[in-house]
Amino acid sequence: MSELRRLLRALWAMARASWSPRWSRRVEGERVLAQVLAELRAQLQTAGAQVSGGSLPVVRADPRHLARVLRTLVANAARHHGDEPPTIHVAARPAGREWLFSVRDNGAGVEPRRHHAIFSAFSGATELPGCRRLVERHGGRMWVESARGHGATFYFSLPATREVVHEV
Repeated sequence: MSELRRLLRALWAMARASWSPRWSRRVEGERVLAQVLAELRAQLQTAGAQVSGGSLPVVRADPRHLARVLRTLVANAARHHGDEPPTIHVAARPAGREWLFSVRDNGAGVEPRRHHAIFSAFSGATELPGCRRLVERHGGRMWVESARGHGATFYFSLPATREVVHEV
């Protein structure tokens, strides 16, 4: 893919995230993840990926947006793996009035100096900038912790519902 085409796709993803209406409602994280894994089944099988995780919480979000973020992170983890088949772990834990989600992989990793840059439309990544924008529109944050050759863990937070939710 040409650099110009990649840049245009990244800018379009960010624009879609900015224009997209924010329909926050009670969303069951486990149901959304199950849907995403079903959609990615062929890609995950081709890569030999193993996906694990704990139970995911109920959050305030647009289910399409949560699905897009999870789909992007899981698909990227399956795509950017090293010599070993990808292992992907999806989890969430309570953090005050929000839930902190994580998608951890055993892939190639990201150099620390590039952590912030991968969320820029000018980085060459086509989906991460838009995902970060979606999370921020829901009142959350998104970041990565990684070292080259040691996999990556992408984190994002979303507001918890007012009702009591079970802990993961």
